[in-house]
Amino acid sequence: MTVPTASYRDPLYGDLTLNWKWMLGLGLLMAVLGIIGLGMTYALTIVGVVWFGVLALIGGVAQVFDAFKYKGWKSFGAHLLLGLLYLVAGVVLIVMPVQSAWWLTLMIGATFIVTGVLRVLMAFQIRGGGAAVLWLGLTGAVSVVLGILIFGIVDFPSAEQIATPEAAATWFQQWGWIIGLFIAIEFIAQGAALAGLALAARKFGSMGGPGAGSAA
Repeated sequence: MTVPTASYRDPLYGDLTLNWKWMLGLGLLMAVLGIIGLGMTYALTIVGVVWFGVLALIGGVAQVFDAFKYKGWKSFGAHLLLGLLYLVAGVVLIVMPVQSAWWLTLMIGATFIVTGVLRVLMAFQIRGGGAAVLWLGLTGAVSVVLGILIFGIVDFPSAEQIATPEAAATWFQQWGWIIGLFIAIEFIAQGAALAGLALAARKFGSMGGPGAGSAA
């Protein structure tokens, strides 16, 4: 008996070979949103920080409730304290988004430098691995450069720079695009990845997949 191609479920792509258009549409939508975001990086920075704050509040409330759920638990105090810290962090992120964005940007710069150095060290430790190792070292070097650039752009504010709302807004204009830029790039990269996966599944499905149309 012949198995219809439409009922075939590929072990790698599953039903994606049949429904690839939905993923392609999602990928294109995310890429377009990322491109639009490149023109509003400052707003994306604030939105991103506030969103992190909302997530921290939700996580904090859930953890506080969870702490009171287990009676006689020896780690009750630590669990409750962690939940309260989440709540405080969420409030700070929402109420003070500009200052929070400044600290987050510095943390991103430090993370880039640390991860970049680790990648370069890994590349030196596994020399002789071919193009993959070379690419690992190159991406590590790029991460280090990006981290250094971030620290070169984001300066510690002087008293005059944050003395008035107008001065603080001018200070924010100097570095506030960084997080928004990363969010926009992430949307574009994720959209491109989804679109590429959808097209790969479409190509695979058009070839029938392994075993499609064979006799059972």
